[in-house]
Amino acid sequence: MIGKILYYLLLALVGSGALTYIIFVIRFYFGWKRYKPVLDFEKKRVSVVIVARNEAKNLPLLMTCLLSQDYPRELYEIVLGDDDSQDDTETIMRGYIEAGHNIKYIRSMGRADVVSPKKVALSRAIEAAEGDIILTTDADCMVPITWISSMVAHFSEDVSMVAGYSRTLIPAWDKASVLQKYEHFDFALTYMVLGGGYTLGKSWACIGQNLAYRKSAWEAVGGFSRIMHLISGDDVNLMQLMRQEKHKIIFNFAPASFTHTHPVKTWKQFINQRSRWASNMKYQLSFNPEFFFILFSMACLYWGGIILMFVNLRLGLWVFAYRIVIELMMMSYSHKHFGVKSRMLLFYPVWLVIQTFMLVFTMVLGQLGIFVWHGKRPPKGVINARNNI
Repeated sequence: MIGKILYYLLLALVGSGALTYIIFVIRFYFGWKRYKPVLDFEKKRVSVVIVARNEAKNLPLLMTCLLSQDYPRELYEIVLGDDDSQDDTETIMRGYIEAGHNIKYIRSMGRADVVSPKKVALSRAIEAAEGDIILTTDADCMVPITWISSMVAHFSEDVSMVAGYSRTLIPAWDKASVLQKYEHFDFALTYMVLGGGYTLGKSWACIGQNLAYRKSAWEAVGGFSRIMHLISGDDVNLMQLMRQEKHKIIFNFAPASFTHTHPVKTWKQFINQRSRWASNMKYQLSFNPEFFFILFSMACLYWGGIILMFVNLRLGLWVFAYRIVIELMMMSYSHKHFGVKSRMLLFYPVWLVIQTFMLVFTMVLGQLGIFVWHGKRPPKGVINARNNI
């Protein structure tokens, strides 16, 4: 009797996941069809804000990108928040300042006394920023010369935040390792889902490697003060704070805004990164229940189908095939928006096998707080980290 109840419960969970997935894929399709960006070409004052910790080797390339922008030089500044670097970061930045570039260098100390030193460094940098628009990326990223102009153009009068796309830099796809291909492909598929949500006016997630928001909107939600006790999530949790306060958030699908970052070097680094991202899931449940429901439904479809194979092999295989068909449908109309070439889609079977297990593995590690971020591990207890800003 109990076994039969569990079997029907499993079928219900898988069925709800399958139904949710197909509904949103269809909605995404029509969202893409109707999507028309509204651009505003009025020039605004911009502060490009970067937080760096021991990034001396990467800063010269990023600074070259930022100092070569096609945006009017007098309308943007660069603000670097140094998270107590122990390398030559300060020397490098002082050199640019002495050369006459419009750069501010803000060193943040006392990282051992706070939960999230990056948020502290970022807060101090934003407070020192003079621009109306805060544009963020990471110190190990590369941005196109059209980055600022493309992101700023999406700030129509009612927009408070613009999220952008970032991808790993892979010079030759055919020569890339399985890890490099998986990271690149997985991030692209993630954004095919997130991008579909944006076409429906739903802002579920973003990444600090390519993000812009009005400084006034950041101040209106209290900056990072309400999420300072969380070690990461200065991007996605800030987005949810703004969404809760009814700020309009959109996505920039223009390739002129796409940034690049270096791929991870080891599977250990990749797992640490994805575990950190997954650690925000429990907070997303309170911030955005709808997105959590979608993730839960997808997990029911993914893992429910696998479990079902051990009970009813034929039905389990049909569920697995259903998932493949739905994902291929979604990729067929959305992959071009994120620079995923058709030959890259051939990697899908490899991604499918790895992702099915990687998703659950990193989710568990993230909820247990097993990851490192900016040299720190998540605190075990509740810590008041709203001071020291």
